[in-house]
Amino acid sequence: METLLSNPALRLFGVTYLILVLKMVAVGYATSFYRIRDKHFATPEDYRLQGLMPKTGVNEDVERARRAHQNDLENIVPYFGAGLLYALSNPSLGMARLYFIGFTVARILHSVFYLLQLQPWRTIVWSIGHALLLFMVLSTLLALV
Repeated sequence: METLLSNPALRLFGVTYLILVLKMVAVGYATSFYRIRDKHFATPEDYRLQGLMPKTGVNEDVERARRAHQNDLENIVPYFGAGLLYALSNPSLGMARLYFIGFTVARILHSVFYLLQLQPWRTIVWSIGHALLLFMVLSTLLALV
């Protein structure tokens, strides 16, 4: 493990991935915060525990946080595999920094902009992060073939 972590690109990937895991946890907490604040729970037993009748309809804040979390799953999970392979492909540290830090900053801003309902900024940073991921995947493919 020590020799793997002496690879600066792999260490940087590990740091950025763990930051993204913490960010995903924070978005999950946002979902819970909105559920508790608005007493709009996920299951009948949650309402029973609170002594409340289940609510009907959709709570937009809860759904917005859930959509932000779903978007994380659709983007950060692929980043794990692609980033790991990229880091192991002996990339230049400058490009690794661009891809890893750029993607991480874009994902953090995407969640902030999503939760705060800030368009077109949400789409802009999603596009930047997505482009960085695609370029990283293509770079890795070229290095592997």
